[in-house]
Amino acid sequence: MLIREEPATEVTVATRILARAGVLPAEGRVTVRAGEVVYVSALGVSNHTMTPYDTAIVRIADGQVLFGIPPTDLERYLAVYRAHPDVGSVIARADGALESAAALQPCALRLLEERGGVAGESAGDGRWRALVADARVVGALLGAFPLGEE
Repeated sequence: MLIREEPATEVTVATRILARAGVLPAEGRVTVRAGEVVYVSALGVSNHTMTPYDTAIVRIADGQVLFGIPPTDLERYLAVYRAHPDVGSVIARADGALESAAALQPCALRLLEERGGVAGESAGDGRWRALVADARVVGALLGAFPLGEE
């Protein structure tokens, strides 16, 4: 099994940004589909300090763990992926409900918009890059990227 750094890094960066903004509950997770598997922060990992190496990988179809130890409530996230093959990301909202979208950035930005942290017209790839840059400046993403990418 090849563990891809890109999805693990995407999960890490989004998790830290959403946790810092207060829109991701402590037990909430950011998940990303990569083909037939989902990447998610592993059990017992803080949303504020996780790294790509703290990611679990689970097969969507049957929940088989391929790497790491997934959180105990992962099945509810997997159910969304199974029911909606077009979903690329599922994220827990502060109220415990799940938010989903075709890709991670729109899903995360929707949560931030609801909180009032992102203006509607500035949503999109450019706004996401700005959020990542801001988080880097304040040190919120230290250790969030594989070695050599920071």
